[in-house]
Amino acid sequence: MQIDWIGCAADNFRPGRPGGFRPDAIVLHSVADLVQAELGYRNGGSFVSTHYAIAGDGRVRQYVDEKDTAFHAGFVVNPSAALVKQRPNGNPNYYTIGIVLEAAAGRGFSSEQRAVCARLLREIADRWRIALDAEHVLPHSAIRASADCPGAALNVAELLAAAVPEPEPASLAGKQIGLLANVKLRQAPALNGALVKVLPAGSRVEIGGFVVGETVSGNRYWYRDLDGYFFWAGASERPDPNALLDTDPASRSTTDTMAVSAPAAAIASAPAINRSRFRLPAGQYYSERPHKDLIVLHFTAGSSAKSAFDTWNGDAGRIGAAYLVDVDGIVYEVFDPAQWAYHLGVQGSGGRHDKRSIAIEIANVGPLRPAADNPDILNWWPSKRGETAPFGTKYCELSQTEKYRKHSYRGEHYFASFPAAQTESIRRLLEDLCARFDIPRTLPPATKQFERDPDFFQNYSGIASHVNFRQDKWDIGPAFDWPALQIPNARV
Repeated sequence: MQIDWIGCAADNFRPGRPGGFRPDAIVLHSVADLVQAELGYRNGGSFVSTHYAIAGDGRVRQYVDEKDTAFHAGFVVNPSAALVKQRPNGNPNYYTIGIVLEAAAGRGFSSEQRAVCARLLREIADRWRIALDAEHVLPHSAIRASADCPGAALNVAELLAAAVPEPEPASLAGKQIGLLANVKLRQAPALNGALVKVLPAGSRVEIGGFVVGETVSGNRYWYRDLDGYFFWAGASERPDPNALLDTDPASRSTTDTMAVSAPAAAIASAPAINRSRFRLPAGQYYSERPHKDLIVLHFTAGSSAKSAFDTWNGDAGRIGAAYLVDVDGIVYEVFDPAQWAYHLGVQGSGGRHDKRSIAIEIANVGPLRPAADNPDILNWWPSKRGETAPFGTKYCELSQTEKYRKHSYRGEHYFASFPAAQTESIRRLLEDLCARFDIPRTLPPATKQFERDPDFFQNYSGIASHVNFRQDKWDIGPAFDWPALQIPNARV
């Protein structure tokens, strides 16, 4: 991203961040006239500044280094932000980064500004390991209730959903995209971006990457050509750019077009994926892109996707899964599936299976046991408050048969069921990943599907479960609705 350094007057910011603070939130502002605001930043005595500003044309200007304290959000008045309430005597300037968007009266914010802002949010969040959620990306009004800033015209939730990291440029190097209609090449990824030229239908364009831009007919992706101009992905043979990402660096030196020629039906079947809510920062997974030939299914042994993510976030062991599938069926991408993190816990393997596999964690509490004081109640593993014995927390009643399955497996006899919406999302995600990475859409043979067999799984390619690699695990065993995946060899 091109950022123009402007700077500001010495008395309008503070070098460093006092008291050991570091940025752990981002605050969004608006101004009607950036030229006038910038005069205030650059002239001494205003005691006002910001780290960044996004002009009406999408240009990004920087006035204060992120390591320093800008004066942009210091007055606290009836805050609604939990982060601010937790620090009643703290100055928000000390732990936030400010972004100002220019919005002339009655004009609102342009699609280009929103796209640029989403990308800037992603870059800042990665640098400082800031969670991209409503608790850490705040409108100024959440700190100072009397300020209608940046106003209702800026939808923070949409910005967070759009804060998708661009793929590494090399992963798309040499790819060509066929155009299905006449396409307008623009200077920005938005319909109001300046027109460069019109590309005729049937032509092929070599691309250098893609970005999230203005949403057109439900598709927010725009390809970037080698000259840095943009065209809408929906007018191409590959409306979802994620399907083009290489999974094996060696394939870039060949003419392999496996990803480009993937069936359109496989791409269309992919579930909607949230790539911003639960995103591990760089450094908490491995950026190398090994060849993938295996998908491993897990369950979280917890009640939500968030509980699993919170366990991984900040763990120095680089533990995590590329995807989380919540109870309601929402799919979250935690990091690029072409990259990897530890997820199997297989000792002595050097992470071989972790590297070659894509892990999917499914929000599910796992095994259940009848309550010691009431056999009509099924508990899951957390202890009762004030006690140490496991399986002390109520999950459901025995009469609620839709919430569990009775099946004896590895010493347990009851397991929490998987909702239909969640199972359908898993099915679609598996179809998409198998198509994108050329992984066989198959399960282990019936005699192996729920068993650990190191020799067999040493070179197995396809879809497996954690139970196939660990004897002390139950995820995901026979309680899952395997036939719903519509894989021919699924065991009932």
